[in-house]
Amino acid sequence: MATKKLKKLDIGPIMLIIFISIALLILSFLLNKIGFKGYMTDAQTHQKTIVTVNNIFSKEGLKYIFGNSVFHFKMIEPISILIMSFIALSILEASGLLNHLLKPFRNIKSNYITFIVLFVSMISTFFGDYCYALLLPLFGLVYKYLGRNPKNGIMISFVGITMGYASGLFYNYQDIFLSDYSALAAQDVISDFKYEPMSLIYIKIISTFILAIVGTNVVDKKFNKKVRKSEADEEKFIESPTALKVTSVVFTLLIAFVIYSIIPGLPFSGLLLDQEDGLYITKLLSDYAPFKEGHLLAILAIAMICGYIYGRISRNIKNTREYNKSISKSFENTGFLFAILFFYSIMLSILEYTQIDDVICLNLVEFMGSLEFNGLFLIIPVFIICMLMTIFMPTTTDKWMILSPIMVPLLLRANISPAFSQMIFQSADSAGKCFSPIYIYFIVMLGLLYKHDDNGEEVKMFATMKKIAPITLILTIVWLVIIVGWYLLGFKIGVNTYPTI
Repeated sequence: MATKKLKKLDIGPIMLIIFISIALLILSFLLNKIGFKGYMTDAQTHQKTIVTVNNIFSKEGLKYIFGNSVFHFKMIEPISILIMSFIALSILEASGLLNHLLKPFRNIKSNYITFIVLFVSMISTFFGDYCYALLLPLFGLVYKYLGRNPKNGIMISFVGITMGYASGLFYNYQDIFLSDYSALAAQDVISDFKYEPMSLIYIKIISTFILAIVGTNVVDKKFNKKVRKSEADEEKFIESPTALKVTSVVFTLLIAFVIYSIIPGLPFSGLLLDQEDGLYITKLLSDYAPFKEGHLLAILAIAMICGYIYGRISRNIKNTREYNKSISKSFENTGFLFAILFFYSIMLSILEYTQIDDVICLNLVEFMGSLEFNGLFLIIPVFIICMLMTIFMPTTTDKWMILSPIMVPLLLRANISPAFSQMIFQSADSAGKCFSPIYIYFIVMLGLLYKHDDNGEEVKMFATMKKIAPITLILTIVWLVIIVGWYLLGFKIGVNTYPTI
């Protein structure tokens, strides 16, 4: 009975976002009137600032919504990255190159494909949020050309990226950014504390393989059906071994040029690095590093050049007119995606002005600070609280700025190292994003699912969350087991760093 009621409530994503926005408007009025508030602790000065819920039904509130909603839409980062991604995939698809490359993999067992998708998605988090806009549409097409459901490729990749955000084979720039706040918060207890670089690398690498292996077993039971396609639906491409050989040579040269551009210290190298910073990871991915944004342009350029060469030699693209037309191929059925992002931007404006999410999270932080447990009895509730915070505030860095001044000293006094505290936060943050309906890349995933909605089945928010729930729930438990197990065993979590002090 409850399931039937949930299905009736599960309307289309755009209407649901509109209803959530209306609910936030009403909630802002009510919470403002009852004086709902939280206390923000400054990470440097440790001074507390009162944060209240702002009433949207005020002169300032209405001015803010009308003045900033369109601005928020223009500033939504995934839009520009998605456009670049669609252009790159369009030419790869229309030229027949993607079809040629994937043909040998069509008879591979589904569990191998699943493992590859999950593993690649997890390690791609090295590049930050850009990996969503690049990999979700890519794996949708990969599954299509492998004779599988493209929607499954998109959902599996989303789970892999999101659940794998705290893992990876490399130390990434987000780890460095978060560690600055971890060290600052730790100095409240240990004045001369210094955060060890690479302090989480061991646990990140091991967790990547554990999550990918467990995820493969769970996913394969849930998404193991192939799509039967009639010959009328099958796209016909001319396969040219000669074109593939020439394209491979060009691709190798282009990749070599990009790699040389990120190697410091060689003649004329380091073109895409931030030369002002000392650590290589910040040289590569800091806000001032050309590679941070430039790697997207590099991917686009490589795809366009290789797609054009393969298409012309194979005769899948006969002239520049066909090449120009092929660039827009992946934009088919994307209207819903951009429409849902527009309505999401309005909801984002309401959240930003009202500060409802901030105040809820600050109260959760205050509750965390009141905990008087030790060991596992502290780690588990902290993990759960971090997950709950992520549902309301998916942005990792903003959340850690609020949370670290309370969480790091709290766990440090319980003999838990700041690095391990950061790992607890990052793993819980990864899990929580899968359960957040306001996470922007969940919204992007819905739009991409709609793009591949060929069977007339309407894409719905709660139905999609329900479909990926078994995977996300099990991987959440896996994350918690990894954290708890590592703490109990006391193994090194990284270079010269342990779970405890």
